[in-house]
Amino acid sequence: MRTRIMTAGMLLGVLALAGCAMPGTGGGTGGSGSSGGRQQVSCAESASVTLDGQRVRYEVTGDCAEVIVRGDDLEVRMAAATALSVEGRDNDVESSSDLGAVTVKGNENDVEARTIASITIAGNDNSLEAGTIGSVEITGDDNDVESDNDPQPVRVSGNGNSVERR
Repeated sequence: MRTRIMTAGMLLGVLALAGCAMPGTGGGTGGSGSSGGRQQVSCAESASVTLDGQRVRYEVTGDCAEVIVRGDDLEVRMAAATALSVEGRDNDVESSSDLGAVTVKGNENDVEARTIASITIAGNDNSLEAGTIGSVEITGDDNDVESDNDPQPVRVSGNGNSVERR
């Protein structure tokens, strides 16, 4: 009996070190198909992380090369990322630092950061806000972009879009 417990304990330890056990503790993807709850994801273990599911709260630690948000109604708190892609619906993404290229293909998403190098929006009813924003390109409808500077260049097509200085 004691041998089985030790063997099971060692196996769990090996799996945890390999990133195969204990979902939400790291690895390249967050909660595939997850619903509800809070998950912590580390960019130290992967240059790219994909966050999906519904009504999940993600805490992304470390500076990421790429963060892909594919879920719906996600709350994402993160540091810096070279690229952020938001493809889902009704997500709230907040960066405490700088974001590089931000692409939004979903609808009704909110993105906030200290700095965003470039924004490309192809969805509808999205809101992006940062202290400093570089370039902006919008092809959807009813999107709002706000910053403390005047982004350049700005290309907007679609209806009801605004790019404003706060």
